[in-house]
Amino acid sequence: MPELVEAYCPECEDETVHTLLRGGTNQVVRCRECNTTHTITHRKEKTRKLKVVVSRENTTRRCIITRREGEEVCAGDEFIIESVDGEPSIVRVTSIESHERRVECAEVGEVDAIWARDVSSVLLKISLNLGAVTKPIKYVVPGDKELVIGREERYKNITYVVKKIKLRDGGFVWREGRKVLAKDIKRVFASLNTDKTHSKNVNKKKSLRGAFNGSR
Repeated sequence: MPELVEAYCPECEDETVHTLLRGGTNQVVRCRECNTTHTITHRKEKTRKLKVVVSRENTTRRCIITRREGEEVCAGDEFIIESVDGEPSIVRVTSIESHERRVECAEVGEVDAIWARDVSSVLLKISLNLGAVTKPIKYVVPGDKELVIGREERYKNITYVVKKIKLRDGGFVWREGRKVLAKDIKRVFASLNTDKTHSKNVNKKKSLRGAFNGSR
């Protein structure tokens, strides 16, 4: 697998993910956003390889990342790793082991292992209020997708309104206009917008039933 590095791209005018084409002091890299090839100066630094256990729903995998000596790693930090299909994935640190103890932060030299969650894409869980009953919906969205309290969202032929959001840290968001990233969400509580559900009224119940079955 090609090695990935983060570097400033002169074409994008921003820090982006690059593929390393040639190592050495003057490295040749290609931006994965715009495909521009350019060189960057690599300064030799002391580094350490760290074990990372990455979880995604019910699966886990192990990988290795390289970090500078003296750098601090904390729960909540995000970094880029190579995914199974060769594409870069964003993972968020959930826990750190240092000297056989779980800690919130540790210097790279004191880290024994890191546990992280893949947040490139996440499973969004919706509790949809239909009046007498509540139906669950589950579907995958990008981790950086914004959900806004009071705003309409659409899944298949269903249009729903976000009413309240439970965060992964246990808190709730319910004030209209508040934005939350999907990777920070534990569950969304929503109501059905029957006026904009994408089906004819005569087929509404049938369409909803099919959408719910397909989301499981």
